[in-house]
Amino acid sequence: MSSATAQQQAGGIFRQGGNVNRAWDIDEIIWDSKGNNDVRGRLATDRPHALKLYGSYDFPFGTQIGAFIYAASGTPMSTYVTSTNQIPIFVNGRGDMGRTPMLSRTDLLVSHELKMAGTKRLRFEANVLNLFNQKTATHIFNNLNLGAGAPRQSAAIDLHGVDLSKGYDYNALLRATPDGANAYDVRYGMADLFQDGTNAWVNVKFLF
Repeated sequence: MSSATAQQQAGGIFRQGGNVNRAWDIDEIIWDSKGNNDVRGRLATDRPHALKLYGSYDFPFGTQIGAFIYAASGTPMSTYVTSTNQIPIFVNGRGDMGRTPMLSRTDLLVSHELKMAGTKRLRFEANVLNLFNQKTATHIFNNLNLGAGAPRQSAAIDLHGVDLSKGYDYNALLRATPDGANAYDVRYGMADLFQDGTNAWVNVKFLF
């Protein structure tokens, strides 16, 4: 197999273009298991509602307190089933797993300045991210069969010869793999990525 290459007699066996990948190269990725073509829906980073609040207060004795509050909708999750072509397929369309939990966090900044000679000042800062240690899930494991990250042909469904326009039973195809009932990944549906817990640091600045 080769593809035409500009100003060359022979074709190239490499994928042309530095940012080119194999997404949408194969028919099976543009059909779901119900025979629907051109799978559409909310993208994986979609957060339709977001709230951002910031406020601070300067005390007359040189101390300042500020807080930033962020809250947003969870992101949609979609079931993937990996095929023998090592392609993750939206077998149930987009967003069939619902959304991750609402994401929220509060950051706090406390500072204090000491006046020195002339215009010189010494500033102390304490910065706390995720003040309330909200370790909210930011991703749900969504690969139904084994092979996420590391290819596992024995658990992949084979769609060669399947009429995608008529749909297919992906569970039956999974049971028909060499792994059979063991083709399912037990992590499916479990939270696997989380918001970082509380982080804090202290700064000392000399201003002149």
